[in-house]
Amino acid sequence: MDVLKPPIIRVGGRCYRRNPSAPPPGWKHSHEEQKPYQEDEEIFTCIDNEEEECDLNIQETDRGFTLSMDVPSAFYGAIIGKGGEKKKRIEHETRCVINIPKHGDHSSGIVIRGEQRKGVISAKTRVDVLVDSSRQKKPFTHFVSIPLNTERLQSSFLEFKSDVLRECDGTFGLHEAIFQNPSKLHLTITTLVLLSEGEMARARDLVKQCQAEIIAPILQGEPCEVDIRGLEIMEDDPSQVWVLFGKVQPLGESNKLQLIADSLMERFRSSGLARVDYDRVKIHVTLMNCNFWKDCEISEATREFKKKFDARPILEKFGDYMFGRHTIDSFHISQRGSYGADGFYLPIGEIKF
Repeated sequence: MDVLKPPIIRVGGRCYRRNPSAPPPGWKHSHEEQKPYQEDEEIFTCIDNEEEECDLNIQETDRGFTLSMDVPSAFYGAIIGKGGEKKKRIEHETRCVINIPKHGDHSSGIVIRGEQRKGVISAKTRVDVLVDSSRQKKPFTHFVSIPLNTERLQSSFLEFKSDVLRECDGTFGLHEAIFQNPSKLHLTITTLVLLSEGEMARARDLVKQCQAEIIAPILQGEPCEVDIRGLEIMEDDPSQVWVLFGKVQPLGESNKLQLIADSLMERFRSSGLARVDYDRVKIHVTLMNCNFWKDCEISEATREFKKKFDARPILEKFGDYMFGRHTIDSFHISQRGSYGADGFYLPIGEIKF
């Protein structure tokens, strides 16, 4: 571990440093008297300045302290571990008891009990870290999006699709199946893993906070206008491309959309609900994606070139394509795989600018 850049874990709005459980390679012991081995009391250290226990609803009882946690049942296995090893270790090191509802039990969530308040807080921190780690491995269920599916943009996209299929006919991997459904055109800010009604309610509450604390102060009553113009890819080799994006470019020098997007992403990451592995939101819209092949029936003969396509002729002929100007007036918490009458993703929460 690099002591100058230790592993950092963000959970519930706080930042934790993961402490090493063994001496780093090359460590030389001093000639001082060696103390007997003792298990680390804390394997995670809060490095934020705020007092970590100030906002926890810890109840004091005649036997110590109790804390209830609303944790979706999908994460119970990650907390328990194989043969119960993880749960037992946390209980041993924090001197607490963790009660996890059994299968079929309709209890509200996990309850931590301990004689010492500090031990209860430590156990909660470790449960939070296990939940966050497990969340990052699960497929996302929702995403924060900005709809870009107005009639004008859909019409412009369909013209682009027709022009590309006509003028780039014969290009390796090019097929109408890899084009986005125009009714689903959107900009993704971050993906979420929401596995209970409680977590969806938290996400909706967070949206309301973002409107008052982020969006309104940044926009200050002014419209957020952008041009959807130009194309870009993420791969180094344009002849082997998985996804083609359309650029979403701000008008003027002030990029308020980027600031809003990054702030929203960070707020959801701090909440522990997001699946995030980046620090800056890519401001673009998916136009073509090889992953869309799975949504259509294809023959075995066509199946062989489903993984990549050659974007070179598309970039050369349509690299500065103008899809249109758009005023962004809302963002959604969209539900993956569920669609409304207009073909766009169903929202579980929505904010109008």
